[in-house]
Formats: sequence, structure tokens, C-alpha cells
Amino acid sequence: MELVRRGAPVSGRVSLRGAFTVRRPPPGRGRLALISALATGIPLIVGELTDQLALGLTATLGAVTAIYYPRSSWRYRARALPVVAVGSAAAGTVGALAGGNPWRTAIAVAAVAFVATVLFAALLAPPPGAVPIVVACAVATQLPPGIANIGTRAGLTLAGAAFAYLLTMIGSRGDQTGPSRRAVAEALKALATMSDTVGTKQTEVTRHDAEREIRRAEVIVARDRPGGALAAIAARLRRVFTRIVDYTALTGRPPPASVALRLRDYAADVASGRYDPRRGPGRVRGPAGSRRPGGGHGPGAGQGPGWWWRRRSAPPAQPDGTSTAALATAWVGAASRANLLADRAEARNRPVGRSRTSSPSRAAGPGPRHSRSAARHRQDHTSWAWHRLAVTVADLAHPTGVRPLAPIIAPTRDLLADGLRPRSPAWPWATRCCLATAVAALLAIAAGVDRPYWAPVAAASVLEVRTARVAGQHTVQHMLGTALGALAAFALLTVPLPVWSLIVGVMALQAAIELLNPANGGFGALLVMPLTMLVAQVSGPGQSAESLLVSRLVDTLLGLVVGLAASFLLWPRVAGHRLPYALADCVGAIGALLANLLAEASPPGPRSAPRSTERVGREPRRAQRDRRRGAARHHVEATLEWLSEMHVEADNEPGEAAQATWPTVVAARRLGYLVLLEPPGLRDALPATAGTPEGIRLLFGQLAAGMRGDASPPLREPVQLPPFPPLLREFAALVDSAPQR
Repeated sequence: MELVRRGAPVSGRVSLRGAFTVRRPPPGRGRLALISALATGIPLIVGELTDQLALGLTATLGAVTAIYYPRSSWRYRARALPVVAVGSAAAGTVGALAGGNPWRTAIAVAAVAFVATVLFAALLAPPPGAVPIVVACAVATQLPPGIANIGTRAGLTLAGAAFAYLLTMIGSRGDQTGPSRRAVAEALKALATMSDTVGTKQTEVTRHDAEREIRRAEVIVARDRPGGALAAIAARLRRVFTRIVDYTALTGRPPPASVALRLRDYAADVASGRYDPRRGPGRVRGPAGSRRPGGGHGPGAGQGPGWWWRRRSAPPAQPDGTSTAALATAWVGAASRANLLADRAEARNRPVGRSRTSSPSRAAGPGPRHSRSAARHRQDHTSWAWHRLAVTVADLAHPTGVRPLAPIIAPTRDLLADGLRPRSPAWPWATRCCLATAVAALLAIAAGVDRPYWAPVAAASVLEVRTARVAGQHTVQHMLGTALGALAAFALLTVPLPVWSLIVGVMALQAAIELLNPANGGFGALLVMPLTMLVAQVSGPGQSAESLLVSRLVDTLLGLVVGLAASFLLWPRVAGHRLPYALADCVGAIGALLANLLAEASPPGPRSAPRSTERVGREPRRAQRDRRRGAARHHVEATLEWLSEMHVEADNEPGEAAQATWPTVVAARRLGYLVLLEPPGLRDALPATAGTPEGIRLLFGQLAAGMRGDASPPLREPVQLPPFPPLLREFAALVDSAPQR
């Protein structure tokens, strides 16, 4: 359902020290916390007012609907959350049917855990994943069976989910462009980080992160359809990415630090909504380090508050050591300079009969004049790349005149078909969660615990992550949080509280959980303990606080141990075993895109003017060609994302599969991004290619088989490839890193 894959962490391996890391909650979390608290508390209030508190508690099982897809677009949530609502209601109904019998309880919770895990994994859904659905089922198994019949309980759960859905849509309607703004701002920050880390060990990681964030921003903006300036900025993101890559490829060094500063400046403005010049003057700040208009000696001094939109400011300092004062040319002048340098470079590469490069003095050997010409040639290329980058970054402040192109978004049925294929990792992940929750529930029942549903919930919360190292980190967080939360809950329950105070406490704790859980999982575990104690008091007043705490601690610790053991014992190397298949899929997608580009390349030679009838017939063919290319590009982007996610998962599994395949993953990324960029040199080399599109597909198919270990990889320098040196170099590097038979 979520068409952008869950972001993998930038750093590969995690350690237990990460269990104590506190992260900043993402933007918009306060609104989500308030909506979740209202969706949980209002059904309880209605139940207390009508003397049907147990029915109100049943309706709160559907409140989990409000916490899903918080970073997705408003339009997408409007379509996706009803599916989650039906799923939570179905889980609650299954739990109600299984209540009262320990064996049925264990089987029901395990079945719901399996179905929810496999669907969320196949649909690439972001957190919280399957855990809230499992909680709804497990809690429903422990509610008194005599409060209502099964149909009434199912209807109440669905009504609670529908109420949470309405609250979410109404509460988010005033900020419909919020997800798009935040996604574009995150993409700009990722581009700034990529610019800062060029030439370091993090180059490949930050480049991939920037590509992922750009793709995510394009998808969210395409779904939200905000139009205007925000859509135009999103349409320019990939152009900035291309210009940064071009600059580093031509100069061999990172862009100036002022480029990253300018991108972060734009990111802050977009995140706060100051990106549209039609909203008023002075919405976007000038260049870093310049004084504000109205005073001083900056480029906007004395020109009034709207000078930024009437005149482009000076570009950042050029990377060649020239004085900043000498480079204080306007951005418009930089654009003209870029066009002039582009024409000069094309004229130099054009074969002319009386070319200076074919003179006898040049053939005699390199002399001082030749050295000066080569230096000037390199300087022209550097200046050209710099001014193209500077103008592209500056154009972000003028979000007009760009027609955004909608990205290719795969339908849900295609995602399901791909995620449920036989070798998909969703199957072992779901089976592991199913077995762990069933074993935890049976052990808790055998131990005679009063409320055994906490054990399978704890096991599912550990297995929400997919690798043993991350599961160990989450186990430490949950154990410490549960221990501290038990102390807080005991202090809270020692004082008798009226029902209304309990309801207010439930709402406050639910809001705090949604606000602080992204910062550290231990905070969530700490707050969940008193929350469950209050809910237990609401559902069954008069229970002993000591017995509730003991059963809660025993259940939680039992479930955490079972979940951690399952992560180490059941399919601990799922990602490592599937990493070669992810590499093969990525290589095959790259070959398909390159073959598509070769099929579209026109042969060299003079072109005759098309007739009017031919022009009319070309339009449908051009649209069909664009769709084919867009689908091929989307396939490459998706396989690159899946490859990176599999590698991060494998890096946190036992064994050395991730370290052994890291050179191959890097080579596949570099080749994939090179073909995605479609640089001018590649387009120029396509007509001179000796191979055919089918030959390209066969070549990359052989390389994909080599990645799986089914065949030997092809030659390092095959004749089928276009004569483009960077492409040949990256292909040779990929062949060298492939496993040899």
C-alpha cells in the first residue's frame, strides 16, 4: 500500500548502545498524538455516560486506525485508512470468537499475526506495522464474553475505527499539503548531505538516501496534487541531484559548501511554507552570509523587502580559489555563462575540417601552448558544471514555469504480486512472528497468568524488526521501559481513582506514547505499562494492583524472551540468503532500461522534415514510449531501493553475507544511477552501439544469472554496450565484483 519502501538506516550495523539513543520525533507528531488520544478516550467517555463502559472499551480497539501512515499524503490516507479500519475490526472479531479457550486464543493471535505481518511486509508499509492489529486481537480475547454478541462487538470495533478515521481526516484537512512540504524538505536535506559527503566513505550511502527521498517526495506530491510552487520545486529535485553528480564527475571534487547551505536554507523555508512568491514578498531568504534587504552593502541593500523575487542574488563562491568579490555575478549572468560554455564545449567536440587540434604543432607533442589549452579546457568544463549547478539550485527559489511529471506508481495488486512471490522474505518473517506469538501465548497460559495476551503482544513487538541485532536492541529498550513503567504504574494504582480520572489518564498516556515512542522505544514501553494498568482498572475495577503488575511483568518478560529467541533461531539469515536475488533483479532492471534507451535512440544521419500526417501519428507513439521509459525507470528505482534494504537487513544478521556482497552492491548502485541519469554522453553514444536491445537484455540477463550463482558472469568489456567510458567502467567493476564460479 505504501509505494515508497521503508527507509533503511544510513548506518549499516546497529549496536546495543543504540538502545539508549534518543531521536527527534518527526514533524507533525503532536497532531497525531492528539487525534490518537481523542480516538481512544471519546468512546470510553460515551460508554461511561451510557453506563456501558465495556462496550466503549470494545470500540477503542478500532482506534489504532489513527496511527497508520502518518507521513503519507492526505489523499492516500483517505484511501488506505479504511482498509486498516476493516483489518482492525476483523482482528477484534477473531479475538472475540476465540476468547474463553486458551488453545483458540493462541491460534487466533498467531493467525492474525501471520496475516498482518505478511500483508504489511508485502505492501512495504511503514511502522507501526502489524503490532497494533495483534494488540486489537489479543485484547479482544480477554474482554468478558457476556457484554454483547459477536456481531455487536464487531460493529462497535468497526464504529470505533470509523470514528478514528473521521478524526484523522478532519484533523489533517487544514494541513493537506503538510506531508508534501515535509517530504520535499527532507529531500532537500538529503541532497545537502549528499553534497557535503562527496568523496568520503559515506558517498554511496548518502547518494542512495538522496535518491530515495527524492522518489518519496515525487510520489507524495503526485498523490497530494498540491500544484503550483510546491509541485514545481518537487519537479526540480531530480535535476539538482543530476547537477551535483555531473559536477563531481567532471571536476573530481565535492561542490562548494555553500551549495549545501543553500539547500538546507530552502529546506527550512519549504518546511515552514515559505516557498511561494505569490504569498507575499520576502518569503525565501537570501544567500547565506548576506545581510537582509534594507541596509548594509549586500545585493539587496536598499531595494525593499521583495528584492529576492525581483532579482536573483549572487551565487556561492566558485571552487577555483578566485576571490569572492570577483565572482559576485548575478544568477542570470551565471545562466548566460553556462549556455556560452556549453556552446563552446559542443563546438570543440564537433568534427570540423580545419580544426586546430589536427595541426602539425599539436601532433608534434605537448608543448606550453598545448598545456595552456588543456588547462583552459578543464577550467571551461569546471566553470560550465559549476554554473549549471548554481543556476539549478537558484531556480528552486523561483518555483514557476515547470510542468511537474507524475512518477510511475505501481498499483497495489502489482505490489502484492511482487511481495507474495515464493522467494519473498515476507513469508519467513510472517511465519516466525506466527510461531513466536503462539508459543508465547501457550507458555503464558501454562504458567497460569491471569491475562496471557500480553505475552504474544510483547513477542510481536520484538519481531516488528526483522534482524537479530535490531531485535536485541528493541528487547533491551522494552525490558528497561517495562521495569520503570511498573514502578510508575504501582505508584499510580496505589491511590484509588474514579473512572473519570482513569479515562483522562488513559488519554494522556496514549498521547504521550504516540509523541515519544519514535524518539526511543523505551519511552513507549515505559508509558504502555501504566496505560495497560489503567485500561485493566477501567475494564475490571477493584482488581489488585499487585496481581496486575506481577502478571503484566511475567507476561511481558516471557514474550520478550520468546521473541528474541525466535529472531536468533528461526530464519536468522533471511535477507542474506535473498541478497543475491535482489542483486539479480536490480541488474535485470538496469539492462531493461538501457535496452529501452537503445531502442529509442535514432540512428545517425540527416533527418528529413516529417509530414503533417507523420507528426499526428507520432504523438501516441511518443506517449507510449514515455510510459515505457517511465515504467522501466520506476523498476530500476524500486529494485535499487529493495537491494539497499536487503543489504541493511543482512548487515544486522549473523554471518558475513553483507560484508562479502558490499562491493557488488556499490557497483550495482553506481551502474543503476548512471543509467538513470541518462547523461548526454550516454545519449550520444547510443546510436553508435554495436549491439541490439535484445543483445543488451541477454547480456544483463547473463550477469543477473551470475549474481545468483547460476552461471558465469559475462566478459568485462562486451561489444554490446554503448561506447560510453563511464558505463563501460561501471559495468566492468560490477563484473569484477560478481561471484565467480
